[in-house]
Amino acid sequence: MATVRVPVRRPRSRLGAIIPVFIVALSLGGAVAGCSSSGSSTMAPAAAASAAPSAASADASTPAVPLGSMTMPTADEVAATWQARPGFVTALPTAGQTAYAFALAHPDVLQWMPCYCGCAGIPHRSNLDCFFQRREVKGVYTYEEHASFCDICVKTANLAQQLLLQGKNATQMRAAVDATFGGGAAKGTDTPQPPAS
Repeated sequence: MATVRVPVRRPRSRLGAIIPVFIVALSLGGAVAGCSSSGSSTMAPAAAASAAPSAASADASTPAVPLGSMTMPTADEVAATWQARPGFVTALPTAGQTAYAFALAHPDVLQWMPCYCGCAGIPHRSNLDCFFQRREVKGVYTYEEHASFCDICVKTANLAQQLLLQGKNATQMRAAVDATFGGGAAKGTDTPQPPAS
């Protein structure tokens, strides 16, 4: 387990902080657009290693994430945490790294997605817990190794990301995750339904 404690800093100017996030968002979004519905990626490995997640919606006005007292990470927190990712993440193929990047930048999405790999007994609350341990302390992001060896966790996160890129809301994403993975032998996590959009 790797814990990253990120110092909270204010950018010198909003424009200076937004431009790198915008560039990273474009590179990650373009790379993920080639994903198939099975969760695999067609992005080249070199591009995956250099594509850091974005936190486009993470600013001071972003509301707290509804599960627990988690809050959305800032762009600086996302960048620093991604840069400090542990070896079990950097060693993953493209699909796994993409899933971890999405989980880091979008806890607001994955908190509503159940995981059907059997991790409810750990106990995980949602697919988010497969990638990061509970984030109740602001600025502390502890990578969870579980998703690094679980194909269902990775495919769930990548499906959610693909649907988000298609403009689907949390309710539509949840229905797709339930339909795709809910028919297996493993019991899903006890994840609440997202609020009506």
